[in-house]
Amino acid sequence: MNEFEARTAEYVRQHHMLQKGDTVIVALSGGADSTALFRCLLSLGETLCITLRAAHVNHGLRGADADADANFVRGQCAACGVVLDETKLTPPEHAGEAWGREQRYLFFAQLARRYGAKVATAHTANDNAETVLFRLARGSSVRGAAGIPPVRERYIRPLLWAQRAQIEAYLAHCGAAYVTDATNETDLYARNRIRHGVLPALESAHPGAVQNLARFAGEMARLSEYLDAQADALLAQALLPRAAYLPPGLFPAYDAAMLAASPPPVRRTALANLIARVSPEKTELAAEAERVLCRGSGTVQLCETHVFRVAQGRASIEAPPDAVPWTQTEWCSPFLPGVYDAPGGMQLVVQLLNCEKTVNSEKDAGNHLKLCADYDRIKQNVCFRTRRSGDRFRPAGRGVTKPLKKWLSEQKLPPAARGMLPVLAAGSEILWAPGFGFAEGLMADEQTKTAVMIKLQQMEE
Repeated sequence: MNEFEARTAEYVRQHHMLQKGDTVIVALSGGADSTALFRCLLSLGETLCITLRAAHVNHGLRGADADADANFVRGQCAACGVVLDETKLTPPEHAGEAWGREQRYLFFAQLARRYGAKVATAHTANDNAETVLFRLARGSSVRGAAGIPPVRERYIRPLLWAQRAQIEAYLAHCGAAYVTDATNETDLYARNRIRHGVLPALESAHPGAVQNLARFAGEMARLSEYLDAQADALLAQALLPRAAYLPPGLFPAYDAAMLAASPPPVRRTALANLIARVSPEKTELAAEAERVLCRGSGTVQLCETHVFRVAQGRASIEAPPDAVPWTQTEWCSPFLPGVYDAPGGMQLVVQLLNCEKTVNSEKDAGNHLKLCADYDRIKQNVCFRTRRSGDRFRPAGRGVTKPLKKWLSEQKLPPAARGMLPVLAAGSEILWAPGFGFAEGLMADEQTKTAVMIKLQQMEE
């Protein structure tokens, strides 16, 4: 084992990349970096107690050159007795780097699932430095400045410690041939311009720049982990109780004042993490969401289907009402005993009770009946439905009649939820609504023979 292999083995152990008995698929393009990774892991196979495979993707973008690379990889694997999985793609018109990367990782993920394997990619310290510079120039958070992680889910990067010169020296030591992708030598892509111009200039001005950038990325990774932990704690503390009658598909809501009062780096990270739940590629909108949060009201469009909203002291991610199919559908159901499906994955439970039996058998019958209405006082021409314009409601014990819309707004219900909550109505008069109970004058009392109880709950699986 030479020094290069020893340092790679130590880096693998340091970051807990592999366990005894793992199957590892090397993403093998045939270039210098992936060939060095292939040869290194092949040499370390017994030491690390792993089974090695290889995978090659011919993107179909470089014609005969790509076919020649595939033949080279095929020959290398055959000579070393390593099983190779390969695929050749048919690119769509105007396919580029982003398409190639997406298709490449789809293939790797498919193989990893099939073999229960990990995938080793040949990212190096130079790649990490290029990534950090590219992200900083584009505008990046702490997480972006952390560069390429050594381990991400099933993917490992055993050569992330090594610089390009060390890769080339190792290949020369092994006498290993490799292929060169001509597109890597052009300046058509931004990363190539960083590779050919920016990094050499930095190394000339400050020898060790690549290693220093890698060290910086490591510091940012540790800082990112700390901020993530603080952000998770903040979100847990600011989480507002969710009413049991709200549909399970709605996103949680948070105390906006508590979020706004938190330290800015933690606050920004918490907002970025929330945004990532619906649109991972839009976390840069955390800055705009933070401005809305500190202002106390407003919305930020995250993607076609979701917005970040701050209103009435609540901060949440919501689907706009016109993006939620069940808020646009007029729903109606008869008022009868039983269990009924309601919008948003909910169920209505209507239960009739014999008041005489309830009073005689239940220890806390008085409190129990406070949740009920006198069934005989409810007119027969009533039904369950979603709310309509003009609905008015006088909840028991509130002493005032208001439009239902205003009651729901005062409850700080998300707009997406208001249009799908079922109510019991007689014309435009609301007799029961979730979270409020029955209307004034309908409550069960000592004269009641049959009581009715209504509950709205999540639909059983």
